[in-house]
Formats: sequence, C-alpha cells, structure tokens
Amino acid sequence: MVEMIKVSRNYGTDIKALTDISLTIDTGEMFFLIGRSGAGKTTLLKLICNMETPSNGLIEVAGYNINNLKGKKLAHLRQKIGVAYQDFKLLNNRTVAENIAIAMEVSYKKPLAIRQTVRDLLLQLQLTDKHNTITEELSRGEQQRVALARAVANSPRLILVDEPTGNLDANTTERVMNLLSRRNKAGATIVIATHDPSIYQKGNHRVMELRDGTIHSLTRSKAS
Repeated sequence: MVEMIKVSRNYGTDIKALTDISLTIDTGEMFFLIGRSGAGKTTLLKLICNMETPSNGLIEVAGYNINNLKGKKLAHLRQKIGVAYQDFKLLNNRTVAENIAIAMEVSYKKPLAIRQTVRDLLLQLQLTDKHNTITEELSRGEQQRVALARAVANSPRLILVDEPTGNLDANTTERVMNLLSRRNKAGATIVIATHDPSIYQKGNHRVMELRDGTIHSLTRSKAS
C-alpha cells in the first residue's frame, strides 16, 4: 500500500525532518510509528497523504507515485485515504454530525447511508449525545474522537492516524483502538503515530521508531 524509497524532507537548509527513509507498508497491515516529539512521525504521515512533498526520494501509495498525480487523479486517490490529524482540523462552526458526514458527501454517498454511518460511529465512540453539538464546544478528547470518526467514515483503503489517544482515558482509548481494529480486519491499511506503548504492545504489529528523522529500529510487537 505504501512504498517509500530514500525519502528525505528538509525545511530550508538547516532543518532535516526526515533523512533517507525507506519503508514498505503492506496492504491490510496495521503499522505503528513511534518516537519522541520532533522525531519526524507527523512529517512522515503528511508525506504519505501528499500534504507535503519530499525533498528527495520516491513515494508510492496504492501503486501511484503520488507526487506526480494531479487534478482528478489526485482527488480520486485522496478519497481513498482517511486522515485523523493531531490538531484535528475540524470545522469548528459545524456540528459533530456535519463534520463526520463531509467525507461521504464529497463521494456522493446517499443521504440515508450517511446518516446511518454517522449514527453508528457516534455510538461506537460514545458520542451519541453530541450529534448536533458545534465542535468548538467539545472537549479536546471529544474533538479527537470526532476527527477519527471523520477519517474512517468513508471506508478508506488507507487510514493515517496521528496520536489518536493523547487526550483519552483508558476506556475511551480501548474504544478507539477497537474501531481501528475493526476497520483493519475489514481490509483497511492503518498507520498510527503514537507515544502510547499500550496501544501497540497488545498485538502482533510492526513498530518503527524514528529518532531525529531517521529509522532507529523496525521491530514487531508481541502480544502478551
């Protein structure tokens, strides 16, 4: 699903966010990125979804060189990628339901199907009572769950999640991971950047640690 070959990302001449990253993420895999703040995790996710372009190297997603895609082809690929950003990027003057529905609306899903999907996601994430709440009125933990619901709503083939549990308690973290696990079992490739070891130590997943923009280790977690 994702192929990166000798990818680097520089900001100006002084800041090297990523250096010579070569990585393959298989279709249907749940893959974890770990590392301290500033290690390059968020930058790597932004490169995968074409929010940023590499300074050097090749990135392919679903067989496409994403940096060469333009117009309708790029828009079509982006519809297959769901992203839950660390800073949420919600429409703060819209309701929870409207934020989640957006990804499905631009794909011309039927209104009845959209409403049902929104209800199901709110139920899974314990947000049913927030259906008509304006998102700026939510707590950060609630906003985080809305951002995740929006990312998965359109059943994308690739889901990128940046620190999905940073504002959540243990019970809500479990709900979030159960939702992602169900999407993974349904065939979605999921890439999660996290500081929280509890969410990747419970399964058999590949875990890549970044340090100062380079790959420090690539191991496999083992369920206890």
